[in-house]
This record gives sequence, C-alpha cells and structure tokens, in this order.
Amino acid sequence: MSISLVSSTSCVTTSSNSSNSSGSDVSALKSQLATLNSELNAVSSSKDDEKTKTAKASVIEAKIQQIESQIAQKQSIKTDQTSNAQQSSKASDSSSVIMKSNSTKSTNDNILDVYA
Repeated sequence: MSISLVSSTSCVTTSSNSSNSSGSDVSALKSQLATLNSELNAVSSSKDDEKTKTAKASVIEAKIQQIESQIAQKQSIKTDQTSNAQQSSKASDSSSVIMKSNSTKSTNDNILDVYA
C-alpha cells in the first residue's frame, strides 16, 4: 500500500507540473484534486500507524493546497481576460459610434474634420 501510494502521488505531481506548463486546463487540475482527495481518504482509512498516516496525509494535503491555488490563479486570469475583452469591445463600439457621428457631421456640413 505504501509503495503504490507514493508512486501514484508522484504521478499526480508530474501531471500537475505538465498542466502548469500548458497553462490553462482547470478541469485537469480539478481531476487531480479529486484524485488527491481519494488518496487522502485512502490514507486515513489505511491500517498504517498514526505517525505514518499523518506523514502521508501532510504530503497529500500540501499538494491539494498547491493545486487549489493553481485553480484559483487560472480562474482569476480567465476572469481578468474576459473583463479585458469586454472593455476592449466596449471601447471599440464607442469608437465606432464616434466615427459614425463625425462622418455624419462631415457629410452634412461638407467639411471634413481630419483631426476629430
């Protein structure tokens, strides 16, 4: 049990690092989080002595916190990008309205205002 737990935990860590380098897969991180939570439950119900359980649980809990932090970071970045895209879209729309307004004035007055 001890050896398989260590190897599966090691495997999860590797996946976490590769997910970091790809940059955007929150669902993969959530999947890893679910796996770690399952491992944590397995450790607490294992027949190991309390000292071993505590040591294993501490390692897994640290990894859980790390992944939760990564998820929060990626969701924050996604929210910021969405907000910036919306602001950019609004600025583009208002710029378009100003150009239409200036264009209408130019046509009506037969004066072309290049700097407006």
